[in-house]
Amino acid sequence: MKKEREFAFDIARTIAMIMVIMIHVSNVYSRSFGIIGNKSFIISLIFNTICRVSVPIFLMISGALLLDRKFQLPKYWKRIAKFILLIVIWDSIYLIWEYFYLGTTYDQLNRLLFEPLRAHLWFLYTILILYIIQPLLRIIMNKSKKSIKILLLLVWIFFSTASMLNHTLAEYFTIFSYMGFFIIGKYLYEFAKTKDIKKYNISLVISMIVLFTISIVLNYQSSHKYNMFYNLYFAYRTPFIMFSSFAFFLLLVGNYHKAKENSIIMKCSDLSLGVYLIHGIFLDITVKTFIYQAISSLLGIPLFTFIILIESLIFVSILKKIVIIKELL
Repeated sequence: MKKEREFAFDIARTIAMIMVIMIHVSNVYSRSFGIIGNKSFIISLIFNTICRVSVPIFLMISGALLLDRKFQLPKYWKRIAKFILLIVIWDSIYLIWEYFYLGTTYDQLNRLLFEPLRAHLWFLYTILILYIIQPLLRIIMNKSKKSIKILLLLVWIFFSTASMLNHTLAEYFTIFSYMGFFIIGKYLYEFAKTKDIKKYNISLVISMIVLFTISIVLNYQSSHKYNMFYNLYFAYRTPFIMFSSFAFFLLLVGNYHKAKENSIIMKCSDLSLGVYLIHGIFLDITVKTFIYQAISSLLGIPLFTFIILIESLIFVSILKKIVIIKELL
């Protein structure tokens, strides 16, 4: 029997897709610290920080779906093969794009085997690793006692926080921090389905506002202290973004678990991976065409996000009609 589609995840994917684009547009402004005005910089930090829940949302959705399903070897290999192919294809696309459009050259092409060519493609490498170890994670989560699961959660939170203060630890802990989002997605989803989350809406929203504010203030103060854009405090592994992501995920799943389906949202959800992959090209075009810094971030961030989003959705929709390409977006 085919499992019923979870519309709350469609809403979450759509919002996360928009947020990812907004992060990269905000980064153009945030990295212009000292060039743009102080108010414009603060606004860019606000957008940048709030949207950081996007990638954890993607990871939690994947964990909620895959760790709850019966393991099927054919689907397992198909999923892994798909993402290996995606990495090869999209690294190649951006290699060609950057060479001809941006004039970028690469002296050490062998690094592409282990590192994403574009920053946002790191997600493909990360999700591939999580998919590979999914059977092991599923066994650990299904066979472990509740006390062990709680202990693992506390260890994850502790090292996530510690890695924020230690650069070396952060490098080695990165994949484990993403693994934590993958695992906890399953439990937050189950919790949201069995509890009346609406009773906690106000508390969850207030928690997010407080955590976002702390992150914004710390990044702002650090940027002025070091006289450069400082972004440590909205890294995905920080407790500020981590717990904000939990709250946002619970709000979406808890409030829209039984919501009436919307065809537009579902279509956007289906296009979200393709939009995630291709939006970097349209970002490059807008950066090269417009002078971002000449437009206030309050106007520029929503405007350029909208332009890139629409262009990406249209382009991916067209590509999805091609049978050979359809499965790779």
